[in-house]
Amino acid sequence: MTQFAVVPLTFSTVIAEYESAVDDLSGIHKKKGGGKSRSSSGIIFENVVTKTCQILGMEAKKNDYKRSEFIDGLHLPKKQVDAHIYVNGILKKMVECKTYLDSCYLDRAMSDLKKLVNSPDVPDDVEFAIFAGQNGCDDNTLAYCKAEFKRDTGKILNTFFINPQYKRDSKRPIYNPDYRSHFYLDVVEYNKFVEWVQK
Repeated sequence: MTQFAVVPLTFSTVIAEYESAVDDLSGIHKKKGGGKSRSSSGIIFENVVTKTCQILGMEAKKNDYKRSEFIDGLHLPKKQVDAHIYVNGILKKMVECKTYLDSCYLDRAMSDLKKLVNSPDVPDDVEFAIFAGQNGCDDNTLAYCKAEFKRDTGKILNTFFINPQYKRDSKRPIYNPDYRSHFYLDVVEYNKFVEWVQK
């Protein structure tokens, strides 16, 4: 029986796997179309978060549903974001992942995160973030929404953009090899996320 060496997961391998997965998107787009390449790109960013947590001895859970708060005896039973991060079995962080963050995605993410802030299943000291490739929001919109989140919840909405070289441009998608340089992972920005996760 063939034995394969187990390569330890490191931050360098997470970055290398990210770059390789982005390289593969053009082929996925050609063979399977835009829908598949879009869903595949989203998974790439989720995987960066999940694998980063593995390195740090944390667990990033998906489909880890929480109840909303009860209003007039009613509640929503299945609220979640892309990564619920646990340390020694205790929920510490909640992260929504996006290939890019535009104002529509930001509004939806804020709505979900606010419900989770108020969930009876979420401890009061949990911190919240959006982890994305490119920022598609103008500066005023992003600042306003973060201020609104703080006013409504008392919490800081952290944002991390690991492809900060260019603003989001729908004519320059992540799967187009002509714009591959727009989507290199920025190590400085990634390290800011790593530091925040460990706080």
